[in-house]
Amino acid sequence: MDEHFRAGIRGVNLFYLDGRDQEDLPQVIQKLADGDNACKGTNKEIKARLHNTLQAVKEAGFNWIRLLIGRGFYQIYSSRCQYSMPAIYPEFPAVQALAINHLLNEISSYGFTVELVLGGSDSFSDISNDIIFFESVLTQLDHSSIGMVMLGGDVQPARVKRHAKWLTAVYRHFTLHPTNLKALNYSFDTVTYQTTQDLKNYVNWTLTHLPDIPVIAINLYNRSLPPGADWQAYSRAITPFLTAYQSVANHKPAWVDEYGFRLSNPAEDVQYTTKDQLAYFKGFTHATRCSTTLTMATFAWTIGNDRYNADPSKDFKNTPFGLFAGYMHNMPVVQPAWQWLSGANQDSDICKVLK
Repeated sequence: MDEHFRAGIRGVNLFYLDGRDQEDLPQVIQKLADGDNACKGTNKEIKARLHNTLQAVKEAGFNWIRLLIGRGFYQIYSSRCQYSMPAIYPEFPAVQALAINHLLNEISSYGFTVELVLGGSDSFSDISNDIIFFESVLTQLDHSSIGMVMLGGDVQPARVKRHAKWLTAVYRHFTLHPTNLKALNYSFDTVTYQTTQDLKNYVNWTLTHLPDIPVIAINLYNRSLPPGADWQAYSRAITPFLTAYQSVANHKPAWVDEYGFRLSNPAEDVQYTTKDQLAYFKGFTHATRCSTTLTMATFAWTIGNDRYNADPSKDFKNTPFGLFAGYMHNMPVVQPAWQWLSGANQDSDICKVLK
C-alpha cells in the first residue's frame, strides 16, 4: 500500500443503523438482500436508511467503510435470522456470501473502499476451522472494493500465547496463499492498550514475528479523563501513545482501527455527555493530525445509533458510542462530534483552527 494512500484513509465502522438489536449489521445484510421482514427487528425501510447513511458518510469526507463479518455474530443472530450454524461454520454458504456481496455492491457504489474484519472461533481456539471459514468467505466475496482484510479482532499476541499461535498460523496461510487471495492486504485488529509500555510490547512482537505486515493496527479509545475535560487534555492523553508507537515501529505506518468515545447511560454514577464526546474527537484530531509526523489511517467507532431502542432496559455500559442520535424520516440525526469530524475531514487548515 502506498504511504500517501494510507495517510489519506479516513474511515468509519458500520455495524448499526437505528438501534442495537434492531438494525445491527447481520440484520442489515439480511434485510437488504431479502426485504424488511427478514431477520426480525421492528424497523422498516432498511434500504432507505442505509443509502442515506452512506450518503452522509460520503458528504462528511470519509472514504473507507469498516465491516465485521464473524462466526460470532451469526451465532448471536442464529435464532433471529434462522441461521443454522453447521451451515455457516466452518464452510461459509454461498447464499450468505451473496448477501454480503449485495452489501459490498451498495457500499462500493458510493466510491468507498472496505476494510473487512474477520472473526472466527471463541478465544481463537480452532486454527484449522477458522482458516476454512475465512477462506470460504474470501473466495466467494467480490474483492473489487476490499482494501484491507483484518484476520481476527481483539487479538493480543504479546499477552496471550494462544493468540500468538493462532495469528501466526492464520497470517502465514493467507499471505502465502497459492490463489489470488495472496494479493489482498492483510493485518489484524487488537485491543486498546492502557499503558505505553503495553503498546510498545505489542508493536515489538508484531515487528518480530510478522515483519512483512503492511500496517500495525492500534486502537485509541480514551475515557480516562473526568467529565468536562477540554479537547487539549484529550490530545495530551492520546499523544503519548502515538509517540510510544513511533519510538519502536521503525517507520511502519499505524492503522488506527478504532477510535471513539462512549457516552453515559442514566444509571451510571459518572455522566459523560455529547460535550465530552466532542472534546475527545477534537483532541483525537489534534493528536493524530497536528502533533505527530506518524503516517496513519483512522477508523471511527461508530456511525449509527447503538442504543437498544426496542428495550431500553438492556442499554448497558457497552453502549452508546454512536455518532448518530437516531434517524428521522430515515435521515441520520447526527451528534455534534459527527459535525466536527465532517468539518475536520474537509478542512486542510484544521490544525490552525484548533490552534
